[in-house]
Amino acid sequence: MLPDGLFQCKKLQCLPLGKNSLMNLSPHVGKLSNLTHLELTGNCLETLPPELEGYQSLKQSGLIVEENLLNTLPLPMYLDKC
Repeated sequence: MLPDGLFQCKKLQCLPLGKNSLMNLSPHVGKLSNLTHLELTGNCLETLPPELEGYQSLKQSGLIVEENLLNTLPLPMYLDKC
């Protein structure tokens, strides 16, 4: 579990959370509006919070989710809206 204070860091751009045995990611990650790099390698995540879908900056290789238990990724996150 991540500390609540982390999600108050509004200027945070890079969040390396790899190999932390995370089973879920708080929906409060949506408060980190300047986030451009989110590394989640080697955790136990089965899903990603829908709050990540609006992050245009993460769409361009800023989201790393290797070695997790994800079956799918949120489709809107990887398709540009027409």
